[in-house]
Amino acid sequence: MRDDFDYDDDLSYNDFDEEEEDDDFGMTFEEDLYLMIREKLRDTVQEFKAQHPMLKKLENAISNFKVNAKNTDDSKFYPLAAKLLSEHIKPLTEESEEIEEIYNNMQTDIARFKNQRAHGHEGEFYLS
Repeated sequence: MRDDFDYDDDLSYNDFDEEEEDDDFGMTFEEDLYLMIREKLRDTVQEFKAQHPMLKKLENAISNFKVNAKNTDDSKFYPLAAKLLSEHIKPLTEESEEIEEIYNNMQTDIARFKNQRAHGHEGEFYLS
């Protein structure tokens, strides 16, 4: 089967438009960043909730979070959604040092909405 695939003929890298390569399947930077933040939160909760039962409250807060901002373009919607999610989980930081650490680490990623070149958080208690 491998003989049927000709790298030169089947993969013509010159056919790609440079703009399309950066497009990331139609996602804007803001959407991609917001989804990454949600994924980090989900993965962190899944990884550590057995060791830190308070993370179940965080899991519930995240799963109950909804944003209703109709007629808003991506460049405004996703930063707003991230900010609202942050505000939604902030009260839990008073109940748990772990949630406070996750919240603080999340703020580093949220700052990237303003400065796309900023380095996002990569850490142990907010998985990358």
